[in-house]
Amino acid sequence: MYETNPYYNPNELGLKILHTHDFSDGNYCFDFRVVWLHEETRRLYTARDSGCSCPSPFENYNKVDDLEVADFVELIDEAREQQKSDWYSGDDIAEYVSKLRYLKRYYC
Repeated sequence: MYETNPYYNPNELGLKILHTHDFSDGNYCFDFRVVWLHEETRRLYTARDSGCSCPSPFENYNKVDDLEVADFVELIDEAREQQKSDWYSGDDIAEYVSKLRYLKRYYC
């Protein structure tokens, strides 16, 4: 089930998880944005997946081509938009944006 899942077995795809941000409140659900490093090409990838407690995160992602090339401007904009919503109760956005800026400086 998790053989090529980039979240549970990133090494199988030549990936390393650099950061995971949870946009959900964690109550029997997930809403993860993950940033991966493809160790051979040094390219950064990202994807976002959400669901209730039944599916596994990123269970429909089986290869690197299923992921998006990381665009840090878009990721920061996404985070700020989420924070503006009245219902947002996920992980700290300021900390996440700081981490994204660090990754961009260090890897790009």
